[in-house]
Amino acid sequence: MTALPVGEALARIEAELASFWSAPDEQAGAPMTKVRSSTMSFAFVAAPSEVEQARAIADALVDTHPGRAFVLTSDGRLAPWEVSYEVRAACRIDGGTPICFDWIEMTFGAMACERVGSVVAALALPEVPIVVEIGRGAPRALLPSLVSQADRLIVDTAHTSAVRIAEVLQASTVPVGDRQFVRTYQWRELVARFFDDARSALGVIREVTVGRTPGGATEPAALLLGWLGSRLGWGFETRDRARDRHGEPVRITLRDDPREGLPPGQLTGVWIESSLEGQPLSLACARDQENPRQVAWTRRGARVTSHEHALGYRDEAWVLVKALDATEGDRVLRDALVLAAQWCER
Repeated sequence: MTALPVGEALARIEAELASFWSAPDEQAGAPMTKVRSSTMSFAFVAAPSEVEQARAIADALVDTHPGRAFVLTSDGRLAPWEVSYEVRAACRIDGGTPICFDWIEMTFGAMACERVGSVVAALALPEVPIVVEIGRGAPRALLPSLVSQADRLIVDTAHTSAVRIAEVLQASTVPVGDRQFVRTYQWRELVARFFDDARSALGVIREVTVGRTPGGATEPAALLLGWLGSRLGWGFETRDRARDRHGEPVRITLRDDPREGLPPGQLTGVWIESSLEGQPLSLACARDQENPRQVAWTRRGARVTSHEHALGYRDEAWVLVKALDATEGDRVLRDALVLAAQWCER
């Protein structure tokens, strides 16, 4: 990588990009004009140790959301006002036409971090949105000016706490998508299904227990409790007690549930105690002991039902695409993140 003061680095990057795009592509044996397919500018903010993974994510995104990709980090070993950079570009022949893409990797010195937002804005493709993803351990100094330029923010509460994300959201109205919210969709769907024909039981929930494998980077129960509480008008007084919209207490219990074959920080079950028409209603959705990809969904008491459901698997490329495109749940997610942060701080 080349290290230069920010202004000079920006000029050099623009010149290198202009040179690449103005030169014809000769893969087919004859000079051909390059064509860009552009849906967005994607900026992934990463810790220095995560740059290789960030590069792989940016490269793979070309298949579904082509455009210009940035990988951004900071390094205290650089001179404070310097930035190091590398520009990459590639073309593939599609229907006889060279379709081309480019990637920009930049590492900012301590004082240069405040310039990252203006640098990305200057280099971003015109007339398409700027999407920013906060990666694992993303340097805090890069976020304020960058988030202010974003049209959409992608986070992952599996590795970044709801408290930190809520801090970012407090200063911005940017729409947000969460990879973990996508991964745990089936859990929310199955919990909501408990009440399809028992709506009145939603207002008299008295206990919620969440099981999870111990040792995760963040608390996996936080997002689920934030979603449930934000939908039902709860306020968390402590980590083990909430008040519902009528001021009645709701007990919160967390259960360590180690499972062979499941990594740390995975949900293993949700148990809810409520009532319906004066009769107790016990609800459970829990992973099978032998097959963790299967859950038993049961209701006992005022309603008696039992089903088995498979938990589907989606790779991270699919998860990111859904976080980018599934915008209909943005308001629900933001509310859930705010309340999850409230619960975490209790």
